[in-house]
Amino acid sequence: DVQVAIVGAPSPAPTDDPVEDNKQKASEESQQPSLPPVHAQANHPLQSPGAPPMPPYPNPYAMMPPPGFYPYPPMEAPPGIRSTTTAPSYDHGYDQQGHYHNALLDDYDDYAAFGTDEGAEPVMTQLDHQLDIDVRDDQLVQQFKACFRRPGFSHCIVGFTTAGIIVNTLSTYMDYLVTLNGAGREYVGIVGGSFQMLIMCASLVFGGWTDHSRKYYFVILTMLVGGAFALSACNVALDSDSGGDLRFLLLLVAVLAGPLQPLSTELGVEVVYPLSENTVLVIQQLFSNLLSAAFIPIFKALKDVGTSRDESETKSMFEVPQFTFSFYLLIIIHAFSTCYFATFNGSYLRYEAELDKKAKKEEAKERLLEDLHKQHAAGGYGSMAPN
Repeated sequence: DVQVAIVGAPSPAPTDDPVEDNKQKASEESQQPSLPPVHAQANHPLQSPGAPPMPPYPNPYAMMPPPGFYPYPPMEAPPGIRSTTTAPSYDHGYDQQGHYHNALLDDYDDYAAFGTDEGAEPVMTQLDHQLDIDVRDDQLVQQFKACFRRPGFSHCIVGFTTAGIIVNTLSTYMDYLVTLNGAGREYVGIVGGSFQMLIMCASLVFGGWTDHSRKYYFVILTMLVGGAFALSACNVALDSDSGGDLRFLLLLVAVLAGPLQPLSTELGVEVVYPLSENTVLVIQQLFSNLLSAAFIPIFKALKDVGTSRDESETKSMFEVPQFTFSFYLLIIIHAFSTCYFATFNGSYLRYEAELDKKAKKEEAKERLLEDLHKQHAAGGYGSMAPN
């Protein structure tokens, strides 16, 4: 018997820990050189005679750009410009003069076309896995300036705020107004819920029709005039014997005052175009909420003006129901708002932009049809030449 001894590197001693064995095998495999695919070898049958060896298959993961890579060359940031610390990195922000710069834009004219509205809107730059938002320190001030610079925007603020004051005030004192003639508490929920439902339904109906016809000014002015008469009727019906009429008139006010807010917002978007709808709505809500909160205590303070606790015949002739002068003040505010809105001098900039875009599409379509007719007459595009 012949025994053959194989001389080589000693095999590693086995261990009882399977985790250590797996780590050791992985380290040995990583030390072995990686070979190219078989077809890429020089003497493989797939290689044509005399052809140079094919390169190995590229690793698709090795071709992916590393994190933070962006194809544009790095640009030197102007003074006051910050560079984002997250990938991909590029210079963006506002300089010391308040002008916006962004290294992703090739020409300054592309992002300096804001004109007098530069800085009114936050600038968003979205890449694959990153969203940068540049906001100025005086962002709110710039938005106010840009919106009120447009003719007609203040009229939209007045219409929106007037509707907010009316709806919020009447909703606050709905309890007293509904139970004026001794009606039960169940009427508060019925009339109050109907009041809010009519506001929503009327807003949908009038808003849909107005968006189609674009008659914002006419519809808002008509509702302001009608709302002033409805509030006057409510003031007359404050007597305890006219509780039923007052409840009906409150629902009429909901129909006339409720749609004023969405319509004023749409008109504001028209006059401040191309500024965003969110900017318009935020400014209008700010004025409406602040002035409503300021007017409700005044409305309550005037509740007992003109009323008399003495029921003698001498003073009963001059006694008025509660909230009479409160409604007088509400009617005066509504009347002044109507007169001011009647002087609206804004332009429908969004509608004009849509018409201009539509006209350009129609012009391009006509030009294309004309070219097709010419090519067809010349015998192109499958047309048959006469024999």
